[in-house]
Amino acid sequence: MTDVSTKPVVLHLCGSVASEYYEGVSIYYVNECFQEVAKHGTYDNRPCIVHLDGTWSFPADLSEGAKAKAERLTIAQAFAKIAELKPATMVPHMFCLPGMTTYRGIFDALCIPIVGNSAVVMGISTNKVQSKAIVEAAGVPVPPAQLLKKGDVPHMKRPFILKPCNEDNSQGITLIKENTDLQKALDYAFSFDYEVLCESYIELGRELRVAVLEKDDGSFQMLPCIEYFLTDDSPIRTPQHKLVTDSRGVPTTAVVGGRKCPADIDDVLAKKLLNLAVKSHTALGCRDYSIYDVRVDPQGEPFFLEACLYCSFAPKSVIVAMAGEVGMKQREVYEMFVDRSIKRKREADEQAADGAAKRLGMRA
Repeated sequence: MTDVSTKPVVLHLCGSVASEYYEGVSIYYVNECFQEVAKHGTYDNRPCIVHLDGTWSFPADLSEGAKAKAERLTIAQAFAKIAELKPATMVPHMFCLPGMTTYRGIFDALCIPIVGNSAVVMGISTNKVQSKAIVEAAGVPVPPAQLLKKGDVPHMKRPFILKPCNEDNSQGITLIKENTDLQKALDYAFSFDYEVLCESYIELGRELRVAVLEKDDGSFQMLPCIEYFLTDDSPIRTPQHKLVTDSRGVPTTAVVGGRKCPADIDDVLAKKLLNLAVKSHTALGCRDYSIYDVRVDPQGEPFFLEACLYCSFAPKSVIVAMAGEVGMKQREVYEMFVDRSIKRKREADEQAADGAAKRLGMRA
């Protein structure tokens, strides 16, 4: 086996500065990923935790003992530690808004490549209004919607859905039916964000998760879809469909059951889903992979609900589970994207070394 000192260092960025909820989501998924990749021995995988108080730590592993022993560092000290580690790439496992944007951006500024999508793309995709507008302009069907600020009144006919504009895991979501207390639902949604999306309810046909992988030649591969089984009594996915939480509401594990992968998709629907995913991926500026929540109405027409542009590479994570249905193991998926990010950095460095500094343009 290769000496650990000669292996590329892969930093696993996890934690949250936003809430215990998203800290719990992050720690659960990074633990699952770390336990798996540690078996392979291909890279020197290192945890990097950002804590709720803004401090950083670099434990030897993700055991409770190692986390407790790890020194808490200021951001300046953390930068020095990262420089000492010389990571070849970073795998992001932060799921709060600052984690998906600001903290990814830090690694861009440090010229450390990131597996998956950039901070800029994550900022766009996490904002449901912006991402819907972009994919709609590219020809992707989306439900009619209205952006609400505090004090605004929805003009849409019921039933419709209220959801915080910048939030995940169905936090703050309510299906507004004829007898629903609208003000209570608005207060609930605005408790998560200062902007709320009011979205027309697409009658329940099917709810799917659709993912595409970028291949080395630039083409796309749509993975087998996941179908979530919903009912007339429970026609939308809520937080209870996604994560199991403790008595304080902090996630501890993922919900199992209530889904099928691969979903039964005929050729007609498969073509529509691939078109939706590729157009969305391209319009949003995605990289490596992208995942979408899609509602299919009773007539078989798919509608983009939102983009979910993150992957923890845990064995139960969406991309890994879908890829497993076409014979791709977790290790193959993980190492493909890690190696690709390292290659991107190497090629950029070679290009910079070969030519003079760019004279015009605002994009680095």
